[in-house]
Amino acid sequence: MLSKTNQAYEYIKEGLKSGRWTFGDQISVVEIANELGFSRRPVIDALKKLEAEYFLEIIPQTGCRVKSYSQDEMFDHFLTVMALEGMAAYLAAQRREDHEVNELISINEQLRRVIQENFSKEKYFQENRRLHYVILQMSRSKKLLDMTQSQWDLNDFFLVNVSLFQQDLSRTIIEHEMIIEKIAKKDPVGARTLMENHIQTFASLVKKNPDVHH
Repeated sequence: MLSKTNQAYEYIKEGLKSGRWTFGDQISVVEIANELGFSRRPVIDALKKLEAEYFLEIIPQTGCRVKSYSQDEMFDHFLTVMALEGMAAYLAAQRREDHEVNELISINEQLRRVIQENFSKEKYFQENRRLHYVILQMSRSKKLLDMTQSQWDLNDFFLVNVSLFQQDLSRTIIEHEMIIEKIAKKDPVGARTLMENHIQTFASLVKKNPDVHH
């Protein structure tokens, strides 16, 4: 059973990733406490955790608001993720087992069904994250896995705020298929290049979005 602080943390984070709150929005401690049936203390502690993870800003005497990010800041974030996930794909192609390749194919097929048949943001993020997580596991690098996973919630938060879901998401499936093929063939350079291009696709959404300022 999660502590009340951790329950509040997960509740608020899901709200951020689903688009309930966006850049600059105020977050009411009292409102969240009432929704959860908690006192204010665990909610405040949860907000402090999210501030440490760069989602929020707590302003003395004012309250809490969602941190605003510029296009350049979000673009730089994705460049960092691109380097990390590119290396993960490189190592995965060198170190993978056959059964892991089959698992990637299966997850990508499930993601295809989410996009084409029963779409929801939550399911999209869940299946997409599963696929990238398996690639990270295949790298056999715990340090790389830990560093990359720590960026994923911000990835989802940014993508919700730059109209990801107005794009043609079927392209994601095709790009995944190409990456999986290179991993299956034990082509580390090809896998890294295609993964970097894949992440670059999301980085480019930031630059194209007129609602986000420099």
